[in-house]
Amino acid sequence: MSEKIADWILHHVNTSYERTGERSLRAVSNWKTDGDIEHYGAGFGTLVVDQDMNDPNAKSGTCSWQGEAFLPDGNRAMGYFDGTWEALGGNIWKVSMEGWDSLDGDIRLEGEISLAELTFKGTNYRA
Repeated sequence: MSEKIADWILHHVNTSYERTGERSLRAVSNWKTDGDIEHYGAGFGTLVVDQDMNDPNAKSGTCSWQGEAFLPDGNRAMGYFDGTWEALGGNIWKVSMEGWDSLDGDIRLEGEISLAELTFKGTNYRA
């Protein structure tokens, strides 16, 4: 497995929805840390999930992440990821994405979203 960069926990802030085509819906969810997390400091980001309204109970799909961190040293980092989500049951989604951030370069993200707890927990690894 790749070198671990950091573990993190984010908390749901809000979600908005927009129609993106005939029977297509985009969910845009904003997340934040509660205080500083290791390596990244305070973090904020947006998870985007596009869904086909003809299949509202889909078990998987694509997603993306964009965000920024306010580092403990006073600098900022920004990043983006693209990947997939998979419903594990019990309102839990597994998320796997790859992307890039201005602090560490190429990164792989493995996480889990609890829709019941409104948390997004995961780990970043060097890609």
